[in-house]
Amino acid sequence: MMKYRIKANKSLSPNILEVVTLRVGVVIHKDGDWYVAIDPVTGVASQGKSVDEALKNFQEAFELWFENAEPWEKERAVKGEPVATMLVELKI
Repeated sequence: MMKYRIKANKSLSPNILEVVTLRVGVVIHKDGDWYVAIDPVTGVASQGKSVDEALKNFQEAFELWFENAEPWEKERAVKGEPVATMLVELKI
C-alpha cells in the first residue's frame, strides 16, 4: 500500500495535510534498461533503473496527479482497485 498526502478540508485550515492510504495496483514491466510502473486505472506512470526506484518515482508521480486530479478522477482512483494482474501466453 502507498500513502498519499492530500489537503484536508479548507474550512479547517489550508495548511493542514492529512495522510490517506489508498490501495493502488501497479503493473511493473521492463523496457530496455528501465523498469516502468503504471497504474492502469489512472494511467499514472513512472520509471526507474530498478524496481524500487520505479516505485519511488511512481509514488511521487501519483501524489502530484492526485493533488491536481478532478473529483471524479479521484473517486475513480479510490474505487478502481484492481483484482489481479496475470501473465498470459497467447498464440498468434
